[in-house]
Amino acid sequence: MPPLLTSMEHSKSAFGNSNGRDEVCSNDNSRTASPTPNTTSTAQQTSNNSSPIRNHNNKASGRTNTNNLSLWTALYDYEAQGEDELSLRRGEIVEVLSKDSKISGDEGWWTGKIGDKVGIFPANFVTQEDHIFNHVSGVIEDVQPVEIDFSELDLGEVIGVGGFGKVYRGFWRGQEVAVKAARQDPDEDISVTMENVRQEAKLFWLLKHENIVSLEGVCLQIPNLCLVMEYARGGSLNRVLAGRKIRPDVLVDWAIQIARGMNYLHNGAPISLIHRDLKSSNEFTCGNFN
Repeated sequence: MPPLLTSMEHSKSAFGNSNGRDEVCSNDNSRTASPTPNTTSTAQQTSNNSSPIRNHNNKASGRTNTNNLSLWTALYDYEAQGEDELSLRRGEIVEVLSKDSKISGDEGWWTGKIGDKVGIFPANFVTQEDHIFNHVSGVIEDVQPVEIDFSELDLGEVIGVGGFGKVYRGFWRGQEVAVKAARQDPDEDISVTMENVRQEAKLFWLLKHENIVSLEGVCLQIPNLCLVMEYARGGSLNRVLAGRKIRPDVLVDWAIQIARGMNYLHNGAPISLIHRDLKSSNEFTCGNFN
């Protein structure tokens, strides 16, 4: 029975271990991967590609207290999933207008303002503690992933599409890999996209655990910006489970391995992360399941 892996992005990358068990691993999305929260909320369980469960009819309103200016710093990037949300960029200053969930429409979401834009955002993406932001920035800044020459990559078919962009099956120096090509916004300067990919690669490169998918390297040759990840040959868990009856002991073993990967992300990684998109379609097996 092949090892089983957890992906934090819509990736096919994965790896097994040598203990002979069916293994589950996590690949941080994610952009993948999302940051250490300063509050605990259901927003921690959402993905970069799906907003938390809440009523989008509860539009963000204006400030509730004009006397107390509350400035917070964004720890990580967040892409708005609706017109009532704010997009955040790491290091950006957010003026918090209200922490009232009755205004934001969901626990763990605040109302804030960036420039002239008023909207709601996940509270666990901001901090008032400068030392936390400086620590995160310092750790990531010191990381240097392997840079891969795009000419060394042999790309095959598209095997997935995620928030980061298209994912290709490919080969690098004879090794089967998953190549995540960065989506390029026509309205965004290519140098900005390149820096985002660089930061994404640095975050992936920090993760070293038997249940976490590893990054092989990053390509930063414009316009070919991509992450090169390990490849999970067996495909996603939701397909493995479809139409099959899996023994309870196998399911329990897989669940334990997923939990170990999540515990590492939350408590053991150099920078604590939260997954926000844990589901069977983001679990992958290393080989064929019979």
